[in-house]
Amino acid sequence: MLQRPLLLRLWSLVPALLPAVVGLFFGALLIDELRRDVVEMMPIGVPAKLVEAGLSPEVVALRLLDGVSRVEDMVRGEPQRRAGAEVAGSQPDFTVPIAGISLRSVARVIRGLLGNPETRISGEVTMDGDALRLRLRRSGEGVIADEQAADIYALIEQVAPFIVKSTQPILYAWWLAETAPSEAMVLGGLRTMLDDSGNSAIENRTLRLLLSRSLSRSGRATEALEVAAGLLADHPAYPSAVYGHARALRELGRLDEAMAEMRRAQRLLPTAPFVHVGIAQVLRDRGENQAALAELAPALPPGRADSQAPTEAALTLLALGRDAEALAYAQRAVAQDGKNPSATTALGEALLRAGRAEEALVQFDRALAEAPMWQEARAGRIETLLVLGRRAAARAEFAEHAAALGALPRLATRLLALRAGIAAGD
Repeated sequence: MLQRPLLLRLWSLVPALLPAVVGLFFGALLIDELRRDVVEMMPIGVPAKLVEAGLSPEVVALRLLDGVSRVEDMVRGEPQRRAGAEVAGSQPDFTVPIAGISLRSVARVIRGLLGNPETRISGEVTMDGDALRLRLRRSGEGVIADEQAADIYALIEQVAPFIVKSTQPILYAWWLAETAPSEAMVLGGLRTMLDDSGNSAIENRTLRLLLSRSLSRSGRATEALEVAAGLLADHPAYPSAVYGHARALRELGRLDEAMAEMRRAQRLLPTAPFVHVGIAQVLRDRGENQAALAELAPALPPGRADSQAPTEAALTLLALGRDAEALAYAQRAVAQDGKNPSATTALGEALLRAGRAEEALVQFDRALAEAPMWQEARAGRIETLLVLGRRAAARAEFAEHAAALGALPRLATRLLALRAGIAAGD
């Protein structure tokens, strides 16, 4: 008896297996939904005066969600892991065809039956004269934000990051590291978060990474190395920890060790642009400027958010005597991140080279406002004072900071030049 071809026989099984396959598919979606720590934004209580102006409880809740989305959108720069509970609505729901049943609603019912309800954010706006106050609570946690402002829209923008901090602490840490007005605020915020005993392992790992990065950017290389070494000991294969360790070694002038760590980071992250920047920095410290410029090429295409690549390009081009190109890259770096002390220092150096000393002094002051221990900016500022003929101020500043300047091996040549410049006027 002739048998049907194998493909036809398999196809005949499809009608019988289809319900089981579909059931497994939706079961997997439901399990994934149940695993989410979903956060629901409840309507926010508002005074009658604001309701009359069109700000209903639902509108305030939606505007807070918009503020949360803006925080999420602002995170950029080095690779980051966005972890923690998502805000309800930030990921799409799924409705079962024909039945019209929302998986999120099914998950909500199951959570209730299991005694594991969704996390809810609630709160109210109150008025005290012209001042507005917004207090938010998270179910099971209590008050997560209590802020005041004169304008309701400013108040919403002010409070939205606290929702992210409570529900997505890693994302909040990256946002803080990217957007805080100063490195002092970054360090303070990260240390406060690290003191929380309820952090998960991945949250602590990320916080320590960002703390080491901020310490390096603040010129506190010894502290940065301690944090990076501890992080690397706990997570030997964590690429960002390897890079952070290399960065701290480079700040201390241990260039051979720094290059070895940079190459290890590159093996772990072969396509990461920021590793090219780190290698280029070590090459420039060695005086290998052409090699440094070639290393930067993959990290320099227009449109990248990271300001460190054009910063390093500017400094390398200055070392090569290509001043006009250096100025353009430095301006691009500052436009991308005006709080990066390395970027504002590079712009100051380029402006000083161009004979625009007064403008250069402004940029060095901006760098030192962000990172008072950033010695490259300090050296540039002292040199600028000499160029401007303000010798007494230059002498006093040099005397105050000579020890800190001398602690950085890569500034040794510049330190000698500054000392000679000051002595020449005595």
